[in-house]
Amino acid sequence: MALSKKAEQYRQELKAVAASLPFKTISCPSFRDPRGCPTPVRQKRVYTSPEASMQAIGRFLIERGTVDLLAPEQTLNLFTEIHWCAAQIRMLSRRRLPNAARWRQAVVQARKLISKIEAAEEELFIANRRLVVSCIKPYFWIGQVWLADFLQEGSKALSNAIRKFDFTRGTPFYVYAQKAVQNRLRNYFRDHVRSGSIGMRPSREMLALKEILDAWPKDRGDPPDNAVLASLTGMTEARIAKIRPYVRQLEHQPGPPVSLDAMFADNDSNLYDVVKDSEAEEASHAAQRSEIWSAVDRLLPRSKLIMRLRFIEGRTLEETGAMLNLTRARIKQIQDDALRKLRQMLRRGVTNPRM
Repeated sequence: MALSKKAEQYRQELKAVAASLPFKTISCPSFRDPRGCPTPVRQKRVYTSPEASMQAIGRFLIERGTVDLLAPEQTLNLFTEIHWCAAQIRMLSRRRLPNAARWRQAVVQARKLISKIEAAEEELFIANRRLVVSCIKPYFWIGQVWLADFLQEGSKALSNAIRKFDFTRGTPFYVYAQKAVQNRLRNYFRDHVRSGSIGMRPSREMLALKEILDAWPKDRGDPPDNAVLASLTGMTEARIAKIRPYVRQLEHQPGPPVSLDAMFADNDSNLYDVVKDSEAEEASHAAQRSEIWSAVDRLLPRSKLIMRLRFIEGRTLEETGAMLNLTRARIKQIQDDALRKLRQMLRRGVTNPRM
């Protein structure tokens, strides 16, 4: 039975809502019962006004209120609620309803389920914000300016972990979320160190370890393991394993920018005189040539071919005529006509269609 136009609009809206769900499909027998909604977990929030002197982390922990840590059963209930609502929306989108009123009722029900999903997601996010701050602690040395960006990246990782977590596998959510946040922060930090936007300030331990690693290949060859480095530096193997990746990042950190006007000590030349390419074409000439060949591309196919044979491949009028089965005089006539059109186009700009 064909649906009315209004019913089809509601049907397409419902399918779009189901397709936009960011959660993977998890099948549970209890999800098939539309009346078996899990008990929602909503803690009472305590709101605190931020002070003017409060730093980024303090503001991050109190915005949208604060709640207690979730018990494992509460976390499981929240994820069950999210995926139960998602399953109900998908089942609604697969139904066959008779009229527009029923489809409208299904859309309203789907929107209510989306509101429940958003509320459960926010409850999980607010209760686990301390995990983001805990993962950012190793980066406190970079300063308050960068901490706000790290908090934003950690928040994105936590939100993504909430949407990708599979609660049926038995893994605790905090373990999954901690790995997700740490990986994202590590990649974010590495990318900015490589680009030079974050400058690393090595500690004494890092400098001591780097000195040993730099001198080791000259005498021994293969790099030492953590046990050898621990015996040479007096640090523990756990500490060596923790700071060794930072030493590698320090080695790949780009140096400070150098001005092209920097003078060399041995002569009067500067860096520009050394690195400049004397064979490189000037920008004005390159732009002029590009404009000319843009105009050539707007000529008729035969005229364009003759221009390329004559002025790029350097063929004579006789050779060009032999290739196209035309006389020398005819090739000269087409060439002169093409050059006249090129002058006209370049005079008023290459904006006209092919001539």
